[in-house]
Amino acid sequence: MMYDDTIAAISTPLGEGGIGIVRMSGPQAIPIAEEMFCSAHGISLQEAKSHTLHYGTIVSQGREIDEVLVTVMHSPRTYTRENIVEINCHGGIVALRTVLDLALRKGARLAERGEFTKRAFLNGRISLDQAKSVLDIVKAKTRLGLEAAVDQLHGRFSEGIASIRDTIAELLAEIDVGIDFPDQVEQIGQILPRLVKVVDYTDKLLRQGEQGKIVTDGLTITLAGRPNVGKSTLFNALLAEERAIVTPIPGTTRDTVEEEAAISGVLFRIIDTAGLCEPTGQIEEQGVKRTERAISRADLVLLLLDGSSPLTSADHALLETNWEKPALVVINKSDLPCKIQQTIPGTAKNVYKISAKNGEGINQLSHGIVNLLLGGYIPSKQTILLLDVWEQDLLLRVRNLLNNAVGALENTQSPDMVAEQLRSAHKAAGELQGIDLSEDVLNHIFARFCIGK
Repeated sequence: MMYDDTIAAISTPLGEGGIGIVRMSGPQAIPIAEEMFCSAHGISLQEAKSHTLHYGTIVSQGREIDEVLVTVMHSPRTYTRENIVEINCHGGIVALRTVLDLALRKGARLAERGEFTKRAFLNGRISLDQAKSVLDIVKAKTRLGLEAAVDQLHGRFSEGIASIRDTIAELLAEIDVGIDFPDQVEQIGQILPRLVKVVDYTDKLLRQGEQGKIVTDGLTITLAGRPNVGKSTLFNALLAEERAIVTPIPGTTRDTVEEEAAISGVLFRIIDTAGLCEPTGQIEEQGVKRTERAISRADLVLLLLDGSSPLTSADHALLETNWEKPALVVINKSDLPCKIQQTIPGTAKNVYKISAKNGEGINQLSHGIVNLLLGGYIPSKQTILLLDVWEQDLLLRVRNLLNNAVGALENTQSPDMVAEQLRSAHKAAGELQGIDLSEDVLNHIFARFCIGK
């Protein structure tokens, strides 16, 4: 489909910069740009060849607004498969907004969030999965997340769903023939292995989606321990920046402090907390409560001990706590003489000696975190899929419907029962491809984009 209106938006971040781009897409993009643009070489944009760059100025009522470079791109070889014009301005917000306002006065409409990418999808240039990958690229927080998004932009997930859907269609055709011509029905022994193979492949995609969730959402680490054991210093060391205030005064941290960091390419959300102790006032009481909430959110607890002093009763209480989640014991201040004589509960591999102050042992601790939470396995772009919740739910529904079909075949139920499950699975897989997808779902997907994308 092609739209009969033309949209415009600023496609670069607002603020000061070297370059700012105003983008237009639609049938009137080039004529609108022509009205605004004065070529330094007398070139007409409407007569210009596709994918060419032209130097000149944007003019309004005889006044020069900005010195620009204008890119002209003719459909269908464009991002949206429509005519596109990109006006490269100087990066000041006033210049950009003035150029955009002029384009709107000349007949363009302000683009909605994600509308350029939505048009690319609706015009058949990219699949729904590829459209979503554009957003994943923009929002990537780690190199692995970026690599996975770029890999998925090439259509790996949509190709996998297309393969599942094609196989389901083939099996449906064979079963329908069997329903209409019972003497020609293929034996269950020949259909069942192919269906099981599809189920296994769907399970593989679901597992890759779970790995992708770790990459996009990250894992949460909470630093816990009594006051003044070095939690904030370790927090800064893991972030490789001075984020939390560090002083020798016990109880400096009264609230939780939360930041994100990449460890071995995986996103981690690290929470520094107030010391766990018997509160002596309302402020300390609130700090302890917030620490407990941070621990409840955590995927991993790092329990810090001060190696430069003997274990206290508070340390023993924390060591005996059942955190109900993975935990590592970290003995801090290894740069000072060790005064912990007791054997720390737990195996040696769950106890790490570090100096958060000078960085000693931080790399070993990082490897231990990855080993405990990810089994030592670092995901790669080929082994993860960046799926939204609705995609994960739909894919799970496809798998369950296929499993129902397998059960119907194994229990020698009627071909009609098997076909009903397969038709439902075929429809759900089509929704993953963007076929007959509701307008609400489409709006939900593209509303998360910025306006210029």
